[in-house]
Amino acid sequence: MRMGTGRPSTRRACPCGAFIAADNSDSLCHRCRRNARSDVHGPPDVPESFWEHPAMAAAFADRDMGAVISAYRHNPQHVSRVTQDRMAAWLGISQAQLSRYESGENPIERLDKLRHFAHVLRVPIDRLWFDRAVIPSQAGPASAAPPDVLAAPWDATSIARSVEETARSDLAISRRAALTGAAAVTVGSALVEPLQRWLHPLHNLSRWSSASAISEEELAALQRVADGLRGWGGRGGYGLARKAVLGQLDELAERLQRAPAGPTTERAFFIGAELSKVAASMSFDAGLHDAAQRYYVLAVRMAKAGQNDGFAALCLAAMARQMFDLGRADDGLDLVQLGQYGTRRTGTPVLRALLLTREAWAYAQMGRVREFHHAVGMAQDVFAQRETAQEPRFLHSFDEAELEGVIGARCRDLAVHDPKQAIYAEQHITRALALRDPSKVRNRAFDVIGLARTKMVAGDPEAACGLINEVLPTAAKLSSGRVLRKLQDFAKEAAGHRHLKAVQDTTEAIRAIRTA
Repeated sequence: MRMGTGRPSTRRACPCGAFIAADNSDSLCHRCRRNARSDVHGPPDVPESFWEHPAMAAAFADRDMGAVISAYRHNPQHVSRVTQDRMAAWLGISQAQLSRYESGENPIERLDKLRHFAHVLRVPIDRLWFDRAVIPSQAGPASAAPPDVLAAPWDATSIARSVEETARSDLAISRRAALTGAAAVTVGSALVEPLQRWLHPLHNLSRWSSASAISEEELAALQRVADGLRGWGGRGGYGLARKAVLGQLDELAERLQRAPAGPTTERAFFIGAELSKVAASMSFDAGLHDAAQRYYVLAVRMAKAGQNDGFAALCLAAMARQMFDLGRADDGLDLVQLGQYGTRRTGTPVLRALLLTREAWAYAQMGRVREFHHAVGMAQDVFAQRETAQEPRFLHSFDEAELEGVIGARCRDLAVHDPKQAIYAEQHITRALALRDPSKVRNRAFDVIGLARTKMVAGDPEAACGLINEVLPTAAKLSSGRVLRKLQDFAKEAAGHRHLKAVQDTTEAIRAIRTA
């Protein structure tokens, strides 16, 4: 009997198990290469019965693209085995990525990836759960962009349809996917000019629909849901709360497309405007500026359809705040002035004061000291004329504490250009903290961080770090993106004093919270 030499075999094996001939430099045996020749550059043509295999049906039922890909690879109707390497090449990803998708370690939630993979595998449209109306590969140019809310017509039906399309598009995208694929916000005239349509009346709605009107009972139920969801707008975070808001928006918009003109329909549009603004605030907090902008625009449009110009102006003010956050002071000022002009005859004292503080915000970023103090003085004078009972509910949060806090924070912005303004910032923020309701935890956190940044500008880094250390436990519990970004701003501003032990310890603590 012949004994082995003990040396390992150098023969190569094909994935099918057969040995590869020595003169074959390919990674497949001749049989597998012959069978794979037709589909080496992409998936083969498959019969309709291919998609009806139980494993495929289960994957579609679970709405799991990773499971769909795995079931596709293992489908017994393939002439030759579809390896992970081959599938990864078809999809344009690595084998490691594919493995994580198939195992469920990395769920596929990003809409453009869902569409791309469905296109590559030629999944029938009627099997798709995420986009039955349009899939780029099969129904036009590839694009994962959400609906263009700025270009949509300004009539009630189009407004409702735009809301529905946007909410459904965003419901299919996870937070991580949205952060990865977020588009740039619209700025300049491309943003401001389309919004000027808000100043004009909507088209006549008298023959809008012959469907049943929204009843008072239905409206009351919608209001209860909106009231429950509105509270999440100021708590930070993203996740399930935002999906709940978008889901409610989707359902409401679908109902509004079939509702006739009338007072309950207008009130339902206003509820939709409130929900859109909550969705925008949540998106803004999560750092999704493009999504936030879309929902702010939709809130303006729905408020217009709801005959509530005051709320539309409030949404324009929120859009302006976003522009300030992005360093677009000119665009922010244009949006504020658009809101001021549209409510010049109807604006209540609190609304006018709020818009004036936003105008002052623009001047603070521009370093225009005289214009800033003029706008602040006017805001204080107008605010003093308020009668709380006459103010709409959506303005009740802009109380004296909020007025002082906003003015103080803007004085701090101005102090970057003129350090003498720091003393005014400290005075206003200190008063805001004294007036602030203890339940307004996030607002108080903004106040303390603003006061700390003021002390940093004033040249007192130890006191600034002391304030930040006081607020860090609260910031860790809030899970608010905006609070974390303000802390990050403080850390950047403290870099000039990083030789100090207090600054080193505080910036390290901020880094730990951000990482967590």
